[in-house]
Amino acid sequence: MANNKTYGGNKMSFWVHRFKVKQYFIGIMIAMAIVMFHAGSTILNNWSFLDQSPFLFTPFTKWISIDSGPLTLFLFLSLPLLCCLSGSQIYIDDVESGFIWHVVQKKSLRKYILNIEMISFFSGLVTVFIPLLINYAILWFFLPYLLPNLMINENLTVLNTTSFFANTYYTNPLLFIVFYMLLPSFFGGIYALFSTMIACFTRKKFLSVTASFLFVSVLSVISGILPNIFYAPNLISIASSPVYLPNFMRVVSSCMILMSFICISITLGVKRYVNQ
Repeated sequence: MANNKTYGGNKMSFWVHRFKVKQYFIGIMIAMAIVMFHAGSTILNNWSFLDQSPFLFTPFTKWISIDSGPLTLFLFLSLPLLCCLSGSQIYIDDVESGFIWHVVQKKSLRKYILNIEMISFFSGLVTVFIPLLINYAILWFFLPYLLPNLMINENLTVLNTTSFFANTYYTNPLLFIVFYMLLPSFFGGIYALFSTMIACFTRKKFLSVTASFLFVSVLSVISGILPNIFYAPNLISIASSPVYLPNFMRVVSSCMILMSFICISITLGVKRYVNQ
């Protein structure tokens, strides 16, 4: 929890100080456990086949976002919750501890708001990106590094109907992997920002932590009924998506609009609390 000594007096970096709370790492630790279990079980289950049929499995075909198994779905369904078990809780912690009053005396309110928005977004982004990267790195170390091929690889489901830029997967698979690391990570940042926005108006920690998960869960149901209008960000960000994919530019534009709305709402919520 923040306190007056750790900020301002010894001029410790604001960014470093923000990430010294252990509870901000719960989400990423759970995500790490899921992807490491997936990588370990994938390697053990396929180890006996590597000598007999080394072309069946590669890091590109068994990466968690492409390997359409129950762990993949479990991870991506839980990301809206895991991303909020992160630095997205700094604002509500500052309010509960009273540290916010010390901060606004030492720096401008505008800078404080910008800091909590950036920390919230990037903590959500990192909560997704690092586990996905580690999962791929483990598989890259143990499985044969071969380009994916529809004819010889097993259960390959990367198609234009299931993935954005599916052709890239067969021509430049590493670029495809990087894209599908960044896409859910970007959504992870939005989940965390949404959590901070809810905290600004409710100042209820449980509600702010679970709000993104509840909202995306409802959106998943609605998108199943009206796929041409709504989409579930956690499901379309799976490299081998199990749902209808919207136009990519529509995804980009809607994310920009949503982020703008969230950031404006956070600004208004913090100012309302400080000026009350």
